Amino acid sequence: MKKIVYTSLIIFITSLSGWSGLAQQRILNIANKMFDQHKYVSAQEAYLKVIERKYRNAETLKNLGDSYYLNGQPENAEQWYKEFIESYPDQIEPEYLFRYAQCLKSLKNYSASDIYMDRLLMVKNDDQRANLFNKKRDYLKRITYQSGRYDIENATINSNFTDFGAAFYKDYIVFSSSRDTLLFNKRIHKWTEESFLELYQAKYDSETNTLSDPQKFSKELSTKFHESTPVFTNDGNTIYFTRNYDSDDKREVIGLKIYRSTKDPEGNWTLPEDLPFNDNTYSTSHPSISPDGKTLYFSSDMPGGFGMSDLYSVTIYDDGSFGTPINLGNEINTEGKETFPFTTYDELYFASDGHPGLGGLDIFVTKTTTSTLEIINVGSPINTPKDDFAFIINTETEKGYFSSNRDEGKGGDDIYSFHQIIPLKSFFLTTTLGAITDNSTYEAINDATITIYDKENNIIQEETSVENGNYYFSSNEELKNAYSIKVTKNGYKPYEHIIEKEEFAEVYEKPITLEKIYDNSLELERINDNSIGYENAFNFELIADPIHFDNTSINIVPKSKNKLDELIALMKRYPRVHTDIKSYLDDDIDSMEIPQNRADVIKQYFIDNRIPEYRLSAKGVPKNDVKKEEKLRLMMVVPTPIHFNLNSEEIRPEGETGLLKVIELMNIYPTMKMEIHGHADSRSSYWYNKLLSVRRMRATLKYITEKGRINWRRIRGRAYGERRLFNDCGDGVPCTEDQHQKNRRSEFIIVK
Repeated sequence: MKKIVYTSLIIFITSLSGWSGLAQQRILNIANKMFDQHKYVSAQEAYLKVIERKYRNAETLKNLGDSYYLNGQPENAEQWYKEFIESYPDQIEPEYLFRYAQCLKSLKNYSASDIYMDRLLMVKNDDQRANLFNKKRDYLKRITYQSGRYDIENATINSNFTDFGAAFYKDYIVFSSSRDTLLFNKRIHKWTEESFLELYQAKYDSETNTLSDPQKFSKELSTKFHESTPVFTNDGNTIYFTRNYDSDDKREVIGLKIYRSTKDPEGNWTLPEDLPFNDNTYSTSHPSISPDGKTLYFSSDMPGGFGMSDLYSVTIYDDGSFGTPINLGNEINTEGKETFPFTTYDELYFASDGHPGLGGLDIFVTKTTTSTLEIINVGSPINTPKDDFAFIINTETEKGYFSSNRDEGKGGDDIYSFHQIIPLKSFFLTTTLGAITDNSTYEAINDATITIYDKENNIIQEETSVENGNYYFSSNEELKNAYSIKVTKNGYKPYEHIIEKEEFAEVYEKPITLEKIYDNSLELERINDNSIGYENAFNFELIADPIHFDNTSINIVPKSKNKLDELIALMKRYPRVHTDIKSYLDDDIDSMEIPQNRADVIKQYFIDNRIPEYRLSAKGVPKNDVKKEEKLRLMMVVPTPIHFNLNSEEIRPEGETGLLKVIELMNIYPTMKMEIHGHADSRSSYWYNKLLSVRRMRATLKYITEKGRINWRRIRGRAYGERRLFNDCGDGVPCTEDQHQKNRRSEFIIVK
């Protein structure tokens, strides 16, 4: 039938020889009439013939684009929308900026799509879709983060026609299909040029999640128009489904209504009744029942909504009557299409083209048990640049079905089975865990107090370490505001760590080591819990000028004592600075006793000048352990590296604190010169990492020179990409996120 319709139309059009102005207008009138009646396939043929004759106007281009767009073919609509927008810039309605942006997404041209969403925001700044895009410009990152949670497979019962909208029903799946079982079926839907939809059932194997033996579902429910998207009560005795209704005007199919049928004592379906909130002036469709059977969810374009179709809920009373439909609000509904709802005990799934997605209809989910709604794109492979919709899931087996018109399917729309292998991820921190050990013995530390604070230093949660030193925080919604971890334990120095979780990561694992306090008299030197401190935020390692001794003695020469006094002043200024003193073996001395004694003498000099002993270490070093030119040098402080988020050169707040310390150090020593070394982890390509490390180095240098007003001649930068990893996390080496984090850094080397 499809071929016959196309051929007769083409013969009619081409018979209009000469293409006079009258004939041209006549065929346009025919095309417009077919378009208004939703006969999109036929309308396309007429418009294309007009286009071939070099006739174009704004309405023709818009309608031709719409005939594809509204028929689920945005990739074909793209060229006509583009021509319309470029040729008639003064006639562009905001809706066509959105539709063109969606078409670009169908071609995976997301950067161009974003440009047109920005244009939509400029011309209509109250558009919900544009504002959602503006709030989630990282939508592709968010979708990638949620992706990979499902295994999917094209269902074996799909035909070469349209199959979609599965529902669980006892040991069956009931779905909608336009497969034509009659050779000369006269029931053709002019919108798609396919047979009208009917309900079918297929045997469901819950263990393998496979379907078999598709058969027509019910003669009692079948009519000459569409039946689709069924849903059943838990006992299987009531069905709600969508059906076309017809108008008084030449019985054209113009809208949708939700119908209900129940089983009679003989087990047959009764004559369906349309629901009391249906109306001939708008559509209601795609019903879904809450697990407790007390609420019906559906999609409708009834007056008072926000867009082309909105989601509604309505109460089902015990006597079978209904309350007043309630719009689910503009956090869920947009100016676009929200449709195909499905509910579990704590989640609402639905399809939308108004929320940021990959293109066409995407499937979204929101938790219904939280105080605030967060709309989450479920990611690929469920979602694609095509239309993906009609999602259902059995929460006990984590298996279910959805529908899609993606290219690799068998027909127009296909049903896909899926198995959810990873639960929905939170974009915020939900779990913090780790183990606490002694930094020298590596033994577990139990009964340590671990406290998580927010950025304002308010306590979020407090726990104690248990067996094997383990600690665990979870199930607290406020963890999303976690900023720092502080640990205290009698006999150990207090520990503080700024949480630097990967973007969108919901689990943060942090092993913690504590250092013993060996001199109880130094307790006053411990950092006050209310002070602002960061783990190693000012852990310097500077090769200072050599400290000289008289010949082979352990007497420090007076000139070197002046240098030590400068370093002591630095340590007093910054109570978190720790100093490692290394004295190297002379060429003409064989015994390690002298270098060790020299290191001890320097250490004692610091102690005599009121530097706490626990901030000092002293060690004699063999000459083979150091280059000749570094002999007799004192190891002192260099600014610790600042770290970056994955694929980012943005300076983080805790990084700013470290940079301010660098600036302060350079102001104390106005002749000091420094190198900034930019680094990346091993993930991504060599050249990408090289360029990323350049950007990080430049961002760091810019901060110091501009905000710190440090003369640029005192700083130079180098970028190493992934060539100088801090650890062994090279290509192919399995590493934790914390280990990769150590490689994403800017280092500071004092060169003079």
